Amino acid sequence: MTTPMPGQFSRALLDGLAQLLASRGVGVWSPVGKYTPTQLALSIGGLPTTPDTAISLAVYGTGGDELDSGDSTVLVQLRMRAKGDPRDVGDYADAIFAVLHGLTETRLPSGVLVLLARRTVVAPPGRDSSGRWERADSYELMVHWPTPQRDDE
Repeated sequence: MTTPMPGQFSRALLDGLAQLLASRGVGVWSPVGKYTPTQLALSIGGLPTTPDTAISLAVYGTGGDELDSGDSTVLVQLRMRAKGDPRDVGDYADAIFAVLHGLTETRLPSGVLVLLARRTVVAPPGRDSSGRWERADSYELMVHWPTPQRDDE
């Protein structure tokens, strides 16, 4: 097990989530962002130009941080994109839901401990400038994020 480097918790959280999703058959994770045109790409921060099918992961806020313990609530958005059938983005969202919603006491491959994960928002699908379908779902993750000022036990 690895431990996130100080100052790199968000990086470790997103990388760990991408690795978890890929290990459960939801997309392909490439830390260097190289994908074939037919892969369902897992990317960090935003949807890549290619391939047409992709899922991006991004931290977009916090639901609160405890002062006397290392527990925090982090908000993560997953944006799905597909070409053609608009139901495909729903299928990707369903596969993500099956992996993440209700996840408890799970150490991600990157070392981050997820105490509890739950989906909080399902946005309606829309189209990007290239006509591909997109949908965004948001998750609230209760995580253990120790810092020097907070309990790291």
